[in-house]
Amino acid sequence: MSSSQTSTPSSVALYFCPLNLDVLHPEQSDLMRQWLSEDELAKVSRYIQPQARDKGLMVRAYLRGILSLHCDTGDKIAPQDWCFEYGEKGKPDLTSKQRERTGLKFNISHSGDWLVIALLNVKQVPEIHIELGVDIERTRASTNIYSILSHYFTQIESDELLALPESLQRERFFDLWALKESYIKAKGLGLSLSLKSFSFDFSVVTDNTLVLSQSTQDTNEIVLFGDIQLNLTQEDKADGSRAENWKVSLGRLNEEYRFAVSVSNLDKLELKACQLTLADMLALA
Repeated sequence: MSSSQTSTPSSVALYFCPLNLDVLHPEQSDLMRQWLSEDELAKVSRYIQPQARDKGLMVRAYLRGILSLHCDTGDKIAPQDWCFEYGEKGKPDLTSKQRERTGLKFNISHSGDWLVIALLNVKQVPEIHIELGVDIERTRASTNIYSILSHYFTQIESDELLALPESLQRERFFDLWALKESYIKAKGLGLSLSLKSFSFDFSVVTDNTLVLSQSTQDTNEIVLFGDIQLNLTQEDKADGSRAENWKVSLGRLNEEYRFAVSVSNLDKLELKACQLTLADMLALA
């Protein structure tokens, strides 16, 4: 372990939430609206399409409900009582008061019909700066991946992708895209951080599995890839970042969706995964 890393006992909890509008009832919508702040309700109302408004409502309510479910403080915080602040590039976070009270860091991503929320409790190591990012991506057959390679991927990443059999190139593209998004979201810098300023090395990748628990007490195993290496360019090291201080993981929720997690300053990255429906979340929160 490098001197700048500190081991923590925490693991990253991943909540996979289906954004299934077919099962959304008016009573559920009314309850979720009661949880949201006025500015959140205003943002949701700006969506033109009703489906987009409903998904926006679900995403924000899921976050509030899951924070309440995951919070282990003695005095539970109700979903409507969570307060958020936003970084310069829009990264959401709890207010400093609630961060200190709960020790929770979170990140959130949604694509298509799935939302993923990553949570990490850093209360036991308040002196360590830990960054957390998560991304979920849906494989899209319509995306022209080859026109994008030179703009957002390093030369090594592009060369290694093109060396794969054509049937695997699209999978590698979206794997890299999820990893890059998770790292950018962890840094909280948006696209001001060039996607070419860092890269991922798959040369020693290992295949593992991650147990996905469900509220029905059933479990399922999903594919998880380990030992993916982050490489930083000299320019990106200017802020003191060190590649060896980062742990990244890539998984496949199913054939269509993959997810990635990036976290800094943990000795190792341990993941726990749970699938939670809207009805179950509303009943438990």
